[in-house]
Amino acid sequence: MNNIVHTFLTFFIVFSLHCSIVNGQETKQTKNALAFVNATIYVSPTNPAILDGIVVIENDKIIAVGKKNVVKLPKNAKLIDCKGLTITAGFWNSHVHFTDPKIANAPSLSNSELSAYLEQFLIKYGFTYAFDIGSFPENTNNIRQRINSGSISGPLILTTGLPLTAEDGTPFYVKAMNIKLPELTSIDVAAKIVNQNIADGLDGIKIFAGSPMGPGKAEKMMPVEIAKAVIITAHKKGKLVFAHPSVNDGILVSLESGIDILAHTTPDGGLPWDRQMIQQMVKKNLYLIPTLKLWKWSLLNNNQSPQQIEDFVSIAIRQVKDFNEAGGNLLFGTDIGFMDDFDPTDEYVYLQKAGLDFRQILAMLTTTPSEKYGFSKQYGRLAVGMTADMVVFKGNPELDIRTLSDVKYTVRKGEIIYTKTD
Repeated sequence: MNNIVHTFLTFFIVFSLHCSIVNGQETKQTKNALAFVNATIYVSPTNPAILDGIVVIENDKIIAVGKKNVVKLPKNAKLIDCKGLTITAGFWNSHVHFTDPKIANAPSLSNSELSAYLEQFLIKYGFTYAFDIGSFPENTNNIRQRINSGSISGPLILTTGLPLTAEDGTPFYVKAMNIKLPELTSIDVAAKIVNQNIADGLDGIKIFAGSPMGPGKAEKMMPVEIAKAVIITAHKKGKLVFAHPSVNDGILVSLESGIDILAHTTPDGGLPWDRQMIQQMVKKNLYLIPTLKLWKWSLLNNNQSPQQIEDFVSIAIRQVKDFNEAGGNLLFGTDIGFMDDFDPTDEYVYLQKAGLDFRQILAMLTTTPSEKYGFSKQYGRLAVGMTADMVVFKGNPELDIRTLSDVKYTVRKGEIIYTKTD
């Protein structure tokens, strides 16, 4: 009996000591508090701005947000003065590509090299989340695994892997790099490839509804029945499908097949979208990523005149304006990675020219993608219990939309991963 009692007491003492150590570790961890004070805070695109406000984060969560005279600061909090600065939830870029030659062989890059690239690519502009809709999954997965493991700082990355095309539908600019995209030659092939991609851990699917085949050549359209097979298969697995339309016929394929998100506007046709097509897009809940700056960048690279560029971009701006006024849902994305100019300022300015105000643009960057991608309980708003992902930038975006690009701090999971030095 004495042996049994001795054994029990020994176990109890060891267990109690272990619990004390664990509790001590937890207490120590919860003391990691940051308080961003004296800021103008937009907790969401719809709530009134909080003037002279405070956001308090502890570890990776927001624990308080509100006016300075209401929020009680933890005694141990490190204070960051944000006088003259504005705070919002972290931004989504819903159209990127991890295909830049600089990171095409990510496993060969050191952590410092990859971190420096990600800072210039996304982080310095406040993007805490990115949806890659066209890259080699092995390379992109290496990048996000290093972020997820804590080896480097970076955004949450979702990816579709390589886009899927119709038979003989690899775009001409992809062929020029000696790359052939997966081709969907039948309904069965489409379902098989989509199932395999999702089993391999991809977060969505992208198709070329209309593949650009080269200057002066007609686009290669994906047959509607094959596009439908892609979408039905992806939706059964709970995944979204993006489509590159190229031209208006690509939008029609997307509408008929049930695409979730259009990756671009289509100014190539030279005309605004007709009212009937826009009504169908809105009725079928087809989301749109405008990529307005892309058109300027592409034409500049083709040595087009300023007037030609303005005329072309104005068509895309009109398409966005009409779509937005009809009640369409918009997502922010810039096609960086394909485009080598990472600065989103022009995109913000063009969206404003399309009639969107700051709060509508903020929704494109925060709440709309968070809801669409299934993260609304974690990301997109500044509220108690939400993940502490934030952008802190200079100035007042209601007065000058360009201030969205003038980021002072980017915060991801409660850690300041970018600081602009003045």
